[in-house]
Amino acid sequence: MDRIDAIAGWLAEAVETGNPLAPLPPELMPADIEEGEAVAAAILDRMGLAPVGLRVGPEGVAGPVLAPRLLPDGATLALSALRHARATPALVAVLGADLDATAPPVFAGLHPAIDLAASRFRDGPANEACLAADLAGLGLIVAGRRKPMPAAALRLTIDRRPAGLVDPMAALAPAIAAARRLGGLPAGAVLVAAGLGPSLAPSPGGSLSLGFGTPVGRVKAAFA
Repeated sequence: MDRIDAIAGWLAEAVETGNPLAPLPPELMPADIEEGEAVAAAILDRMGLAPVGLRVGPEGVAGPVLAPRLLPDGATLALSALRHARATPALVAVLGADLDATAPPVFAGLHPAIDLAASRFRDGPANEACLAADLAGLGLIVAGRRKPMPAAALRLTIDRRPAGLVDPMAALAPAIAAARRLGGLPAGAVLVAAGLGPSLAPSPGGSLSLGFGTPVGRVKAAFA
């Protein structure tokens, strides 16, 4: 078993069981983000999962999107299953055509979203390479209704309080670049841009409502 498979074995078990993972031994630390991405791909292979898109988390690290982790507007999220959970405003864009290396992206629509990042590591990831290996901190993503891709900046609100402007194309640019670097994505795949506002620590019994103005709308999640 090579070291990538060894690291993937540790992390896959943590993803499947939800049990916390102690820091990796020094000899099993991913050497860099590229090796971390290789570990993430090996985890999906081990678990027989196919990604439905690509997400760039609040730390700027890219990782896969898994269909079971995409939840509808108004979902109630169990915080006990999410270690080091942090919620940030996000956008989920659906590709209307294959994304290749040169052509401008074509989008079928845009969803307002709440990204709830998490970690399989007991103490959080040691570095960005470990974060990439840990599916880039993929936790859960709550997505609202799909709307047409807007042409202008969006006015973000958090629990109906103004929180600045978000340019959707600028927000999605890192995810587009990462997807191209990794070989592109087919039509129907999603690109997720998280970390578009302040990072919030959700509390059990609480809720979070985000708005992106009339062009994109609102999304809400509750925390159990």
